[in-house]
Amino acid sequence: MFDFIIEGGVIGMSTVMISGLGAIVWSIISAAKFSKAGCITKRHLDAILFLGSLSFFLGVLWQGVGLSQALSVIQEYPGISPAAIAGGIRVSMISPLTGAVLFAISGIFWMSLRYMNAKKAES
Repeated sequence: MFDFIIEGGVIGMSTVMISGLGAIVWSIISAAKFSKAGCITKRHLDAILFLGSLSFFLGVLWQGVGLSQALSVIQEYPGISPAAIAGGIRVSMISPLTGAVLFAISGIFWMSLRYMNAKKAES
């Protein structure tokens, strides 16, 4: 896991991980509040969705930064092997994939809490 963070870029991967894990932690806090109070506010649900989607979009942003750096190196040294280019593209995919996984997890939490909150409001 730490290899991916270092390989994907510490600054970029840290921002992706912080926002994604923030969404998951906020989901757990919201679930605890739901079990105690019986409902949660729309702001709790919005925060989960926002932090989860932020992790994905930050991952895409950092992929753009990584690809830009890789393309500048390719432009500087035109004789680069295809294996090196493929390695650069592979590394650039780490941050959006991590963001997408965290977004999917937070989306599952968001949908579950939203469903439970709506069911509780109906009854």
